[in-house]
Amino acid sequence: MKQEIIRKLSAAVAMSLVVGVSLAACGGGSSSTAAGVTKTGSAEGFGGAVTATLTVDANGTVTDCKLEGAQETESIGGAALEELSKQVVAANGPAIDGVAGATVTTKAVRKAVAAALGVELAEEAPADSAAAAPAEPAAIVPVEGGIQIGQAYAAAHGTKCFTEAVAVVKNDVILAAYLDDFQFTSADAGVTAVPNSDSDFAAGYAEGKVLMSKRANADYYSKMMAEKGGSTVALDANFDAIQNFAVGKTISELEDVAAKGAEAVDAVSGATLVDTAGYLSAIVDAAKNAQTTQAVEFNGSSEDLKLNVVYGAAHGTKCFTSGAVATAGDTIVLSYIDEFQFAGSDAGVVGVPNSDSDFGAGYAEGKVLMSKRVNADYYSKMMAEKAGSTVSLDANYDAIQNHVNGMSIADAEALSKDEKAVDAVSGATLVDTAGYVGVLVDAAK
Repeated sequence: MKQEIIRKLSAAVAMSLVVGVSLAACGGGSSSTAAGVTKTGSAEGFGGAVTATLTVDANGTVTDCKLEGAQETESIGGAALEELSKQVVAANGPAIDGVAGATVTTKAVRKAVAAALGVELAEEAPADSAAAAPAEPAAIVPVEGGIQIGQAYAAAHGTKCFTEAVAVVKNDVILAAYLDDFQFTSADAGVTAVPNSDSDFAAGYAEGKVLMSKRANADYYSKMMAEKGGSTVALDANFDAIQNFAVGKTISELEDVAAKGAEAVDAVSGATLVDTAGYLSAIVDAAKNAQTTQAVEFNGSSEDLKLNVVYGAAHGTKCFTSGAVATAGDTIVLSYIDEFQFAGSDAGVVGVPNSDSDFGAGYAEGKVLMSKRVNADYYSKMMAEKAGSTVSLDANYDAIQNHVNGMSIADAEALSKDEKAVDAVSGATLVDTAGYVGVLVDAAK
């Protein structure tokens, strides 16, 4: 194919040099300069037009390529344009390899270059439905005596917030647990909002609102609890007391305590929250979810396990990432990734708990907050349609987790700084793979 393109290109260049007039073909044009013939062509990319401006010498060789695509996603297609321009020159035309993760932009560049040169691209064979469907997460491999990590979202405390619970289990025993709540508050309250609240993610907020993690703002929220409810125990201290109570218990034992309702708080030393039962139930759900995830071998003492969660901006500005990590010393034993993003309320997605109640009052009109893991099918379909992704989002998350599990924190940190981290992670195709590893490193630290 490449030889045919070169033959046609040479003929086209020769003709333009003889007649000295512009040559146009399918969105392309040309003009003669001292350096050779300048040819332009355009095609529709991910966000708008992608334009290729080529310089072609008298021998029909592309000596320079400038690509413009102002509407391409900055961190994906936009970032790929420089590399794609080099590939065009090296290939002497549109027969380029492309850039992983920037499928739509790559196709647009091929079409724009072909239009500029006045050549036709060979049609790609249509993919069958099986090939077009994003790959599913890898099958779970049994690990005798291994430990697992899981996550759950719940309405543990009223209708104005939702809870994130993480649990590490060995068989049916809970080895570690973590709790946090998300709630909207006034933008002028002086709180630390979730990542990207000063960027595109904030477009999902109702006017004057921001989303906060209660743990990240424990002093602020604990002061409100003291003023409005006379609480004498800080919120994060309550969360810690509930987590500590869960450790060492079986899932069924914790369920039994949660079933006591308002009386459950009396069983948990150090806890004063009337909704303690709700938080215990959230941990139970996370523990049950953990039993469905890939286990890892762990021969150390459960007392050495430390579980932490952080929030970061691993993937652009329209969402924020939750990264959970269980460490033992300087080793990452287990990890878990999810992200939150706003979607249209008519998109048919499953909103986070309490989206249909008071928490939803913090949404901009027509928006709803979703977990990408909970809505993996929806989001993976978007990835396939808009970027040609062949690996589902949750499969990508799992691939990154499986790669990081067992690494030292130092090695994972080095990977997080590698621009080509995605090439090192088997099964991952996300261009921001390094960003996700970075969030897990922050949690591990």
